[in-house]
Amino acid sequence: MSQSTQIVVGYDGSPDARAALDWAIREAGSRHYGIRVVYCEPDLRAWDGVSATMAGAPVLATALPQDGPTPGSEAAALVAAAGLPVETVSSPGSPAAILVEQSQSAVMVVIGSRGHGAVSSAILGSTVAHVASHAHCPVVVAQARGVPDGPVVVGVDGSAHSEELVGWAMDHASRHGLALEVLHAYAIPVYPGVVPYIPPDEITQATSEFEKRVAAETLAGWRERYPDVEVRVTVAHGRPGPMLVKATERASLTVVGSRGRGAFLGVLLGSTSQSLLQHATGSVAVLRRHKH
Repeated sequence: MSQSTQIVVGYDGSPDARAALDWAIREAGSRHYGIRVVYCEPDLRAWDGVSATMAGAPVLATALPQDGPTPGSEAAALVAAAGLPVETVSSPGSPAAILVEQSQSAVMVVIGSRGHGAVSSAILGSTVAHVASHAHCPVVVAQARGVPDGPVVVGVDGSAHSEELVGWAMDHASRHGLALEVLHAYAIPVYPGVVPYIPPDEITQATSEFEKRVAAETLAGWRERYPDVEVRVTVAHGRPGPMLVKATERASLTVVGSRGRGAFLGVLLGSTSQSLLQHATGSVAVLRRHKH
């Protein structure tokens, strides 16, 4: 099978969807790729596996009427105006299921963080979590807020997947002329008891030095491959989730894996992932590790 040269964009006409489209247009231009605009016609019974009757809500209509040009056709016109190849896919059903299916033949999927109205935003919140967990390619949750010329921040934990994250982030930084910040957060366990055990200073210092080596090893080979990218390494004691959320305030893009080990396990699962995606002030890229 030939390598994909298309970026899939989930589009519903909302301001955040427009931010996602703009992000995808810039990315496709830097890669010389085309864009596939995916417009999921509203089917409010398909709520990514969540019952529409939850919390006592009434069953909603199967679809909403659409007069005039569809958001998909409007988005396609914007892509064409940017001089990029474009195609559109319009389908009723669950946005999450459709986007995961489309991800099988895409280089990445780009979606906005919210949609139109409270109900649509709730559906999209479920969509973001599902697509980030199940897509077959990187997923970018784009926002208009953020720092366009800020660094690309990548969260690492010393796992094998971290090297893949650094490579992807380094390539993105190089193509867009941005700096790269490698963020490695770690935790030193404190054991509770009648008198809580706190590690002595020598253990704390040794742990800090070890974690710095872990972060440095993750960068092995990538600095030489991308000598044009300014690299900064931040190693800090603490929980990675809040640190990543804070990092989005200064980053043009924050890159994380869907799974990690140790402290990073679950960063993009459950409540921590929702916190990151809901509170981020910049775009977030989620990369799943695939078995080869």
